[in-house]
Amino acid sequence: MKNKNAQELVIGLVLFILGLAVSLTFNIFVLWANLEGMSFWGYPEALAFDSSLTAEARISSLRCPVSLAPGETGTVAVTVRNPNDYPIEAWVSAHISMLGMEENMLRELKSASLAPGEKSTLRWEVSEANRNNNGMILARIFLRLTERHPPARTRHCGIVTMDLFGLSSGLITSIALIGGHILQGAGIWMWWQVKRQSAKEDNFTRNVMIAMSIFSLLMAFGSLTHSWVISMLSLLLALLLVFTALGYGIGKSDHAIF
Repeated sequence: MKNKNAQELVIGLVLFILGLAVSLTFNIFVLWANLEGMSFWGYPEALAFDSSLTAEARISSLRCPVSLAPGETGTVAVTVRNPNDYPIEAWVSAHISMLGMEENMLRELKSASLAPGEKSTLRWEVSEANRNNNGMILARIFLRLTERHPPARTRHCGIVTMDLFGLSSGLITSIALIGGHILQGAGIWMWWQVKRQSAKEDNFTRNVMIAMSIFSLLMAFGSLTHSWVISMLSLLLALLLVFTALGYGIGKSDHAIF
């Protein structure tokens, strides 16, 4: 009976670690791409950008694919709105990575005529042709007061490109995020069921597994929304938890010896 329980505990732990490794690996790649996007500016925008400048329009949202597989295309879409009670012309420029172009980026300027309170979405298509040397697609959007004014507002995103046995990007994302968390849940459930039968139920490991899975879910949310802040904080808290748990485990084993 003890051997069977020990085997089930090992299986549960392996399932959890496998699911955590799959989801974290994917999320870390997405986080890396979004962090790379922070330094993707271009000259002279990097020097001329001034957030204190007037911008009559507002950037409501920036939507980018999380990942792309070879042969796929995606859309970088920015929605701008007019918060004023008079019509305006919103000027939006996009810098998208492309090797061989000046500064290895494609530059495009678009405008949208907006009535009071109106929104408009401007789109740019991206594909593997936009990959940089790190295999990422980087995009930065600038909002200007007029065509010739310096940029006053900006957003950015990073897109991971993955070639995994010819799978589509949607399937890769589903395997990493949904499949990974299913494995984590199965591992936690198996561990929990075995420990419930023990005379001395120890919930420490189970609680650590649950907390790690929650941080992994938060990282997944950060990946899907391109929120590098959420992803980074979740990763740092997960690492802190791992080191704390290891320290607790080592201290507990030393105390048992003496």
